[in-house]
Amino acid sequence: MSDLTKEQLSSLVTLLDSREQRIRGQMDAAAVSRTLSAESEPSDDANLAGHGTEERMDDAVAEHYRMELADIAAARERIAELSCGVCLDCGEPIPYPRLQAYPTAKRCTPCQRKHEHMLRTPTGMR
Repeated sequence: MSDLTKEQLSSLVTLLDSREQRIRGQMDAAAVSRTLSAESEPSDDANLAGHGTEERMDDAVAEHYRMELADIAAARERIAELSCGVCLDCGEPIPYPRLQAYPTAKRCTPCQRKHEHMLRTPTGMR
């Protein structure tokens, strides 16, 4: 169960709403840019290669936005379940200032550091 007040949870919902709106705006702008780029056909091999690289970058950015939206949806679920603000790893409260800075946080700072360290460490080499 979360130690967050109703006001704190409401503030987090507002932050999530704002972040989601900004991401969707960025996705819309990127879609318009892709459409305009697709309308201009590459004129030579160099332009064709550049076009392919641009498409891969656009795909990576779109995937990043999709992941952020999924994190926002998961945070909304945790808020609804009143489990927002509880570290997934240790079960301790996530400090409210951390949640204000990173409203989709799933872990307290020490557990997040451990998690990131584990991701950077090659398997079997600790």
